[in-house]
Amino acid sequence: MLVLHNLSKIINHPISIKIMKNTTILSLLFAVFIFNSACQKEENQKEETYRSVRYLKVGNTTLSNNTTYSGKASADQEMELSFRNNGIITKKLVKVGQKVKKGELLMQLDNIQAQLSYEQSLASLKAAKSEMYTAKSEYERGRKLYEQGNYTLSKYETVKNTFENASNQLTSAERKLAIDHQQILNGYIYAPKDAVVAEVNANINETVSSGHKVMVLNAGNEMNVIVGVSESTINEVKNGMGAFLNFKSIAQKLKGEVIEVSPILNQENATFPVKIRINNPTASIHPGMATEVKFDMGDLASEYNIVLPLSAIGEDEHGNFVYTIEDHSDELGVIGKQYIKVGELTDEGILINEGVEQGQMIVTAGLHTLINGQIVKL
Repeated sequence: MLVLHNLSKIINHPISIKIMKNTTILSLLFAVFIFNSACQKEENQKEETYRSVRYLKVGNTTLSNNTTYSGKASADQEMELSFRNNGIITKKLVKVGQKVKKGELLMQLDNIQAQLSYEQSLASLKAAKSEMYTAKSEYERGRKLYEQGNYTLSKYETVKNTFENASNQLTSAERKLAIDHQQILNGYIYAPKDAVVAEVNANINETVSSGHKVMVLNAGNEMNVIVGVSESTINEVKNGMGAFLNFKSIAQKLKGEVIEVSPILNQENATFPVKIRINNPTASIHPGMATEVKFDMGDLASEYNIVLPLSAIGEDEHGNFVYTIEDHSDELGVIGKQYIKVGELTDEGILINEGVEQGQMIVTAGLHTLINGQIVKL
């Protein structure tokens, strides 16, 4: 009790009360300082959570004429040859590079089935002729007797019908023989004109089907280049347009002229075939040689030449996409995901065919760190 009494006296002493007040004020000030520091730190941390992004504002781009296509030289007249029958090749009389004359035999099938069918048709034709001659003789005899009144109408009609049927049978037999003869001829391939053998795609004892390409001949004096052009550029390519050709294998650079633009898409490579005539070709250019092709179309400028860097293009299971910056104000913006259709790759970047409009803000780097709806710092 004495200790408590003394402690109470010390606490209630004026000096002690003053010290306690000062201590309380200092504690409060310290607490306020700590609280403000924590809030400031929290605000700083909150600002740091917004990732900074690099972006560009979409505008029209003038594309320079630097797009290069891969082409292949071909003769002015290229002829693909095939059999019109199925069978086994028994003769191959030419090789690549060989010159052939019009009408020269190039390749032959066994033709066993066609030959057997022809022989059967020939026998049927002989029998039909014999029956027709007999029926004709009976008909002429019956007609005379009928006119003399020595033959009944019924008998006359019978021999007349027999003759007509025999005549029809003969006509059918003649047609069948002609068809079988053509089938035999279909087992031979002859040169349709003077030419050079460019390809041979079949060998002796190989079984081939009707319509299968077994040989390619090149004829004519002019040389062309065939090149596939993408759908994003095909509308810019016109007949009469110039082209620059670079044959690296023979170190020759030549000029050409577009003479044919196909309106039909090649399903194998998703391009449109374009034929270019080589101006003043040299003897060192042979069919099948590869060449680089650039079309002389100046600068490709249009109202929708939107080009983005490759780093701005993403891809997922649904296709190609870009990240746009939406609802941007001050230094912040919201990421949006937008699917696009891309065109060809140019020196300026990749051409965008659909999905991006002028004035949009497109993220150009770090796509793998972003998600749709994310807030970013500009």
